[in-house]
Amino acid sequence: MDLLERYLAAVQQELPKEKQQDVIRELKANILDQLDAQQAQAPAQSDEEHLLQVLRELGPPKQIAYQFHPPQPLIRAELMPLFRFTLFMVLGIIFLINLVQSTLLWLGHDQMGLLLLLKHMAGGFIRDAVFAFTAITLGFWAIGQEQKTHCAAQKKWNPLQLPQLNQSWQRIEMGDIFTDLASYLFLLMLIWYPVWGEAAMSVELSMSSRFLLQAFSPLLLLGIAVSLWQLKQRYWTAALLKCNLLLNVLLVSAILMLAWVSPFFIGVPEQLPWMTAEQLERSITISLLIIALFPGWEIIRDWRRLPRL
Repeated sequence: MDLLERYLAAVQQELPKEKQQDVIRELKANILDQLDAQQAQAPAQSDEEHLLQVLRELGPPKQIAYQFHPPQPLIRAELMPLFRFTLFMVLGIIFLINLVQSTLLWLGHDQMGLLLLLKHMAGGFIRDAVFAFTAITLGFWAIGQEQKTHCAAQKKWNPLQLPQLNQSWQRIEMGDIFTDLASYLFLLMLIWYPVWGEAAMSVELSMSSRFLLQAFSPLLLLGIAVSLWQLKQRYWTAALLKCNLLLNVLLVSAILMLAWVSPFFIGVPEQLPWMTAEQLERSITISLLIIALFPGWEIIRDWRRLPRL
């Protein structure tokens, strides 16, 4: 039975001290019962062969120890939803900050291309995201070490405050919210940077297009407000759906007005390396019409969803 003692000793090494005696006693009794059953079924085999068969069926000592004492995760199960929400929230904010910083750098340097902009944004986001992930994980690990993890908000929770989630589409994805926020912030920076920026560009917006863009800036602020509302609510309600519907109607109207502005740019050479000035204006019009399809699709989507709420 030396093999049995070696097996039990290996299992014992994987267990905490307070559980070693009880678990080893129970495991040894279980193995001996299985040996008796094996000997009754195949009396011709030796005890060593029976023991080898039983231990092979049980598996490695570490696997057996985990069955009696499962390893504790770094983040406790009851804290995992809050951990994921906090992580996504912080990463989204970091992404927006890096977007603003990279956009300012791009607008301030004429020689900085799109690839350098993406490289700068990705590098800054990865650096800040790694630090944030480490800090948040360590913070939730420290919270998980405490005996009491229920906060006052959980104790005051009222079942009557549960939302009416009758449709599967009512859940708003975090990625959609931060995508909208990033788009609105990027457009605001792009519109207002020529007013207070120091970059001198050879190609500029015309007076009419710049006036319309700046006049429509409150729509972008409204879009940011709606996105923040979505971030707080996290599910579609009738009021939020109506507000989003109105926002998209205004956005489509604004984009269509911009599409018919001519000229859109000033200071454009008659012959560009890749197209003529007329082709550039036509491409801007087509691009704006394509962009208008996205909020237009959301108008149809929200209009069809509204009666269901």
